[in-house]
Amino acid sequence: MRMSNMVKKLVCVLILASMTLLGADATAAPKRRFVIATAGTAGALYPMGVAMGETINKHSDRFVASAESSAASVANIRNMDDGKVEWGISQSEIASFAYTGTEIFQGKKIDGLQALFATVGSWVQIFVPANSPIKTVADLKGKRVGVGSPGSGGEVDARMVLEYYGLNYKNVKPLYMTDSEMVSSLRDGALDAMICTHPLKSAALLDLTTSFKVRMLSVVDDGFYEEHPYFIKAKIDAGTYNNVDYDVFTPYSRVIMFTHENAKFSDDDVFHLLDVIFSNRDEWKTSHAAVDRQVTLDGAIDGIAVPLHPGAVKFFESKGMDVPDLIRPGK
Repeated sequence: MRMSNMVKKLVCVLILASMTLLGADATAAPKRRFVIATAGTAGALYPMGVAMGETINKHSDRFVASAESSAASVANIRNMDDGKVEWGISQSEIASFAYTGTEIFQGKKIDGLQALFATVGSWVQIFVPANSPIKTVADLKGKRVGVGSPGSGGEVDARMVLEYYGLNYKNVKPLYMTDSEMVSSLRDGALDAMICTHPLKSAALLDLTTSFKVRMLSVVDDGFYEEHPYFIKAKIDAGTYNNVDYDVFTPYSRVIMFTHENAKFSDDDVFHLLDVIFSNRDEWKTSHAAVDRQVTLDGAIDGIAVPLHPGAVKFFESKGMDVPDLIRPGK
């Protein structure tokens, strides 16, 4: 059976249209993939990173993001500097040390850090068993103290707190553990105390305080905060944790999301990504109660001590926010 001329023409048109569409697909720029390095899986930061990545994947026409757990602040900064990850969280004080080449980054200044936005608050929290004779940080001399993963931001904070009270890793017995390991060890009697830096009521700390009676130690001396001005003295209200029916005063800072010059995100890239994230906050805010309360557009530049990426400055100013000179690029 022979095809009519009209049918032949229609077939040709369809073939040409198909070829055009295939050619367009073949030449379309692929989405860029990047990694968001967070922290351990027991806290608020890993689920927040996962949820933000899913939001980016759903709404961005140019990026695909995936979150991974990590050893947190120090490891994330070093991995960004080495080009192993593109975004990563860090406690504000640890990033400040890296950017200025001070404290644990003495002689190892990280020039390329670029802040993006503030996330949850991070509290130094010190727990001992409820029946422990330990009443103050100074009483930890000679004791077995969980200080976190080696080189993590929490471990650095633990060391600073101990040093203020005349203690160090020679006159206490430090044990390097993840937060979940510290919880198990304190509960099982293998630790006398644990020091961690976490959002309030993180999964690991709720596990501890709902299964074991604890007390908390305060860092109340004003001298500590004068010596370490990147912390503020914050109050953990009585009743925040089971059996802790008194106010606790302790160091507080913000956890900041960063990128690095090595990652080569343009101003437009960062503007686009922040717009995607904050325009769709309802999709990731429920990843953790602390995220819902604290990670907001209004508070997105609070507690940042390292200059913002230029694209972040443009984004926040487009929302009518006043970006302080101290965190503008080049400052």
